Amino acid sequence: MKRNSQIIHWITVALLLCIFPVLSIDAVAGMAVSPLQQWVTVKPGKQTPFSLTVTNTDRGPETRDCIVNVSLVDFTVSPQGKLSFGADFKHSRSAVEWINFNAGEFVLEPGQSKEINAMVSAPVNADGDYWAAFMVRLVNPENHEKGVRINLQTASGVFVHVARRNYIERASIIDAYVAMPEIEQQEILTEESVWQEDVQEDENKGAFRVSAELKNDGLVAFLASGKAFLYSDSWRRSASIPLYTSRRRIFPGHSRLFTGVMSQPLPPGQYKMRVFFDLDSKYGRKVTRDMEFSVSEELSRRWVENFKDSDIQALEFEPKELSLNLTPGRFTTAQFVVANRGLSTVSIRYRLEEEELPKGWLELESDELALGPNMRRSAVCSVRIPLDAQPGQYKGTLHMEVERSGLEVDGKSNVERHKIPVSVAVNKAVRIAAHK
Repeated sequence: MKRNSQIIHWITVALLLCIFPVLSIDAVAGMAVSPLQQWVTVKPGKQTPFSLTVTNTDRGPETRDCIVNVSLVDFTVSPQGKLSFGADFKHSRSAVEWINFNAGEFVLEPGQSKEINAMVSAPVNADGDYWAAFMVRLVNPENHEKGVRINLQTASGVFVHVARRNYIERASIIDAYVAMPEIEQQEILTEESVWQEDVQEDENKGAFRVSAELKNDGLVAFLASGKAFLYSDSWRRSASIPLYTSRRRIFPGHSRLFTGVMSQPLPPGQYKMRVFFDLDSKYGRKVTRDMEFSVSEELSRRWVENFKDSDIQALEFEPKELSLNLTPGRFTTAQFVVANRGLSTVSIRYRLEEEELPKGWLELESDELALGPNMRRSAVCSVRIPLDAQPGQYKGTLHMEVERSGLEVDGKSNVERHKIPVSVAVNKAVRIAAHK
């Protein structure tokens, strides 16, 4: 059994790294790809150029040249948010055949970069959003100290918007349901009993759950965020539950499963619930669906007996301060990780107060995220230091507003606020060789 566990461990180590929005630009050892995702707008029957850059980030005394292979592949996303790449996942909105580029396999010396120029040509009958991905792979990966070869690759997503007209986002909730807590008589719910490092899915059944699947019925992608509101039989609001999903962006024809969890017990009675989705889009469309359910006297009693107040206030931030040392002309990404160690869903809205930071140096890739129980996520920001930036220390603050699932008092949600200091040290410029 132990041997099988070791085999599984090394197979896991060798899995390919293919996650667009959460990897740092320097996350793959020896290779950086920028950008990790980009939108390209083109008119029907026209062409538009774009590019991406691949860099050999090794600069030490023992580093060597790296051989890089770049290919264009299809990908799709499951309702659970899983990415699948390759020819087997070709779909009707593929942009692979529209894109030509000037690289296949090439060599980069330590510290060198190559700009890959590409051209997208949209058919005259194209309409809406299409997508593909550049798969960038190290051809000569190094062996691990245990003798296992680790293949490193990352993907750069290309999303093509064919601008034919103004689009109205169309979405529908194709399924929604609730699951009541499953509480054994002697079960004690504490955060210590369920928290594990790097667990991405909540397996605790002793909490109230709501799930809803949102489908994109239109021609353009949109970002979605969701929440469930609970009302008493008289339509007085009793609780709110933020909904989380693995990927907020939903492509045309795709659907995404959102889930909300609340461990705080509900009093017995009849309840109405409204599932509410806000589409973060030009027209700010909203989608809702209503349901009803009841909580019995027995369930409510056992729920209260097993609930522990230690569930509340269980967020962790890493790092506590975002500190960067960069040179003029540098473009990279930085990230901080938020971990929810509680038993309920949380949503986080954040904004950057630039203070001493010049405008445009740091840009957040998103202004919100949601976390399920025992879940951690990365918030990513792009960092671009101009060539004419003066050496010095520049400071700002990242402000976060956190809402947690739970009962509401006088109609007020469970909101708390946090801050993360941001510091950027600009050093003297260092020339880096370029390879084109």
